[in-house]
Amino acid sequence: MFRTKTAAGKHARRRPKKRFGQHFLRDETALAQIIAAADISPADTVLEIGAGLGALSVRIAQQNPRAFIALEKDRDLIAALKNKLNAFPHTAVVQDDILNIPLAPLAAENRLKIIGNLPYYITSPILTRLIDARACIDVIIVTVQKEVAQRIVAAPGTKAFGRLSCLIQYYTQPELLQIFPRRLFQPPPQVDSALVRLRILPRPSVAVRSETAFFSIIQAIFTHRRKTLLNSLLAYGGLGLNRAQSENILDHARIAPACRGEQLPLSDIARLSDCAAVPTV
Repeated sequence: MFRTKTAAGKHARRRPKKRFGQHFLRDETALAQIIAAADISPADTVLEIGAGLGALSVRIAQQNPRAFIALEKDRDLIAALKNKLNAFPHTAVVQDDILNIPLAPLAAENRLKIIGNLPYYITSPILTRLIDARACIDVIIVTVQKEVAQRIVAAPGTKAFGRLSCLIQYYTQPELLQIFPRRLFQPPPQVDSALVRLRILPRPSVAVRSETAFFSIIQAIFTHRRKTLLNSLLAYGGLGLNRAQSENILDHARIAPACRGEQLPLSDIARLSDCAAVPTV
């Protein structure tokens, strides 16, 4: 349990709430590494996801960004957060859910720098939400489950490479910066965490005729990742391809039908999706 000040100035004891996936990072070295990775400047507009008890929030505010929004879903933490941050100008504490709050209005004149310790149980939805809002985001620096971080940066042909890898690597330049052992959190989670930095690319990492076709091919590949590429294309009903069409598309893309789709780099997936987007038969 942790002590937080009430509005009356007294101390109250509270337990981290499992339904919010609360695991508070308290380690000074780890917090300093996040701040260093964020490289906050006076021109930045910073949004922190899951401000929690404010350990990272105070350090962000101390960097004097142009604007800082500390976002926290748990209403029971809001008063304490405001108390910790009310001395810092251009800082706001907002009680809301990152999956619901509109991000574009927060960006104002500057694209957002996103920082946060993401709850494990909704990491993928949050990352997808941020990618969807990439037009108003400059960079994302977040702590995630170690396994998720490894999937984010995974190379083709590895077990960790999958749909999340393709999505993140298509729109961003991802880096795995640091592993945070579970003992650094209170309460300790069951797995280790990792700090990742995702720089939003000015344009996707590969050019495609149709993003719809591109992500449909990715869906086909990783829905049936143990099948050969030809059989994956046939098994995934969303493409609507028959055998002759699939074979012809693979031939034009210069990709062997017997290979595994998970072995393909994004450039090969893009070429395959271009052929699928403009059927040759």
